[in-house]
Amino acid sequence: MQFTTAFIALAAFAVTQVSANASIVRQFNALGATDQGALHACLNSYRTDNWDGKDCGGRGWFKGTHNYKNPQNCYDACAGLLVTAIDQGASDVECDDVEGGARCWMGFH
Repeated sequence: MQFTTAFIALAAFAVTQVSANASIVRQFNALGATDQGALHACLNSYRTDNWDGKDCGGRGWFKGTHNYKNPQNCYDACAGLLVTAIDQGASDVECDDVEGGARCWMGFH
């Protein structure tokens, strides 16, 4: 029982550490309206196991790395911040996450 409790506490701590270092490094809000519904759908479909870019919702999406663990962790760290940016009308946004000496970035323009 104590092992299970300790494991759950450690797992919860690890999850908070994944996103604790993520931040929006660039955000420009559109002068005109953006299709927020389409951008949310694009973001939801972007938790893939690759670093590829794509065109979706009228924007070019990107996800890149410098020695980062994996693309799904990058998504997990940045998705909440990108949701907020989309809700604010972002037309160009980048989120970076730094974990030790590794860095990832994702967003759209």
